[in-house]
Amino acid sequence: MNIIWPSRVTFWRTLFACTAALIFLSISQILGSAPKLGVDLSASASWQSLIVILSLLGLASILLLVLTWSPYRERILSLVESPERALAKVSWLGILVLIVALTGFSLLYMIPFVQSLFGGMGWVRFLIFWSFSLVGMWGIKVVRRETLWLVALIAIVLCQSTLHLLLVYWPRVTDYPFAMGWSETSRFYFPSLFLSEKVYGQEYPWPILHPTLHLLLAPPYLFEAPLWFHRFWQVAIRYVLVGAVVPALMTRLSIQGRVTRWLVGLWMFLFLFMGPVYFHLTIPVILLLLGFSRENDRRTWIAVILASIWCGWSRLNWYPMPGMIAAVLYLMEVPYRGKNLWSYLLKPALWFTAGTLTAYVAQRVYISLSGIPDSEIFYTSLASALLWYRLLPNASYFLGILPGALLASLPVWIVMYISIHWRKRDWHPTRLVLIFAALLVLFLGGLVVSLKIGGGANLHNMDAYFSLLLIVFSYFVFARYQPEAGGAPQPVSLHWLLVVALIVMPAWSYLQFNIGFRTGDTPRTQQVLTRLQEYVSEAGAQGGEVLFITQRHLVSMHMLENMTLIPEYEREDLMEIAMANDIRHIQTFREDMQQQRFALIVVDPLNYNILSKQRSFAEENNVWVTRIMKHILCNYREEVVFPADEIALYVPQEGERQCP
Repeated sequence: MNIIWPSRVTFWRTLFACTAALIFLSISQILGSAPKLGVDLSASASWQSLIVILSLLGLASILLLVLTWSPYRERILSLVESPERALAKVSWLGILVLIVALTGFSLLYMIPFVQSLFGGMGWVRFLIFWSFSLVGMWGIKVVRRETLWLVALIAIVLCQSTLHLLLVYWPRVTDYPFAMGWSETSRFYFPSLFLSEKVYGQEYPWPILHPTLHLLLAPPYLFEAPLWFHRFWQVAIRYVLVGAVVPALMTRLSIQGRVTRWLVGLWMFLFLFMGPVYFHLTIPVILLLLGFSRENDRRTWIAVILASIWCGWSRLNWYPMPGMIAAVLYLMEVPYRGKNLWSYLLKPALWFTAGTLTAYVAQRVYISLSGIPDSEIFYTSLASALLWYRLLPNASYFLGILPGALLASLPVWIVMYISIHWRKRDWHPTRLVLIFAALLVLFLGGLVVSLKIGGGANLHNMDAYFSLLLIVFSYFVFARYQPEAGGAPQPVSLHWLLVVALIVMPAWSYLQFNIGFRTGDTPRTQQVLTRLQEYVSEAGAQGGEVLFITQRHLVSMHMLENMTLIPEYEREDLMEIAMANDIRHIQTFREDMQQQRFALIVVDPLNYNILSKQRSFAEENNVWVTRIMKHILCNYREEVVFPADEIALYVPQEGERQCP
């Protein structure tokens, strides 16, 4: 990849303009947010000082920009480059500056006060990140003076973003005994079902949702690991498997220069987390990248079959992915060169067809082994409603699925267009049409899956599209494909603005998140556990069943004693049948509630509240309330609630039953 770098004056003019724009956008956001924070700007000297300082910095940036068109231009450029010359005399100071720049943004957004004050102000957040990036740029120039200014800026942006991404997840590794987040307890409970005889002393059916995800999370149960280790395992395996895609893809590319390879690798890592791509779905991608060979069909077939089996156990929309990846790699690496169309397409067609069929058969095998007699429950997502308004900005996802997907991938498409436009002779139309048809199918499929109720809060359902897009883009931009005329393909030259555009969305995706540490109150949480144990023991002593709709890891990790697992009605399973309006299973649940089958139900506090579409996840809330929660509240009453831990205990109503 050849880059057309900006001139010295163009670079600094762009820097001044961006800085000024971010400052004034931040001032506007502060002025708009102050009333919401209860701040009276006319009476707050500290806020007035902040606005004055930012205004002066913004005006200074504009002044510097204007002066670059004056006779003082050289003095101005020399002035802004002076930290490089000053720090070069004490190189250790440059390293210190670089460390501060790398960690400053993340450390700042670990502070609760900063989170509460500026956490919701996107432009302010971007300005702070930009400021540390400029400081880091000078730090890199001190450590490596030969580095171009723009390369130094790109490097610090990618490194800051990667560090922040890593820090976002690690604080979740804690021994806090209760679930943190809506689905965390499910991620602990479902893996235990693969080892149910060891964990519970008897066999239970395997999980319905994302079997391979939970299979990868099962190993800590092999040695009865504590809760903190389960959390560590979830974080570590996420980073390891998503990160493993990068070297697997790099083995198929020829990228010169160690620094370039590292920067490209960081960008790929951030790109994959942009959705993010679920870590269990990286397995088939890695298998195909390492296993595909245009010379060795046997090796390719093994990779396709193994990856397809994995996809069959993963999720429905990934059935065709292994065959599709193999087909696209074939189209990239094998020229058409006047072959008969059918003979040229025979291999990729067979891989695609056989891979998809293998995935389907693999899922049927899983269903037969799972111990779940009703196979229809595995396909409830096909009956879920489509929420078309979520294509555009909405309360659940501020960008909207379509604008978000376009923002994330448009720079990539522009670069690929340029690569093809300047190397038209390298390509037969058949190859290009099929490659882009595959991407289009995955793009449209990802949109549809994202619009299903239960999706659409980010771009994670575009994972198949992003995975293949990254592969195709890498082949184009690093000239890894085989041209029709033979010989080595030549990479095209890219304008530096395109390089910047490629970085913005992946780098920003996780910077919008704060880094929060949960400080557990050990005596308090132990008291809650003790009270839970008392209620559970009392219900058991009276011969009643105890249903854990949530917090099932307390059972699977034996944090509560004398517990018999009730496998039905886990919260994610209930949510699936509610979203699909699975009448038969909802009716079964309703009957169990009416018969007051359970002596005690453990769930999060239930508030009967119908939301409008202007509220985040309104439809999900409403189907849960009307199809699940109502049946509980019509037959059970709240006995005790632990609001700090979002746990409530419900016992059967007595006498005439009251419904909300």
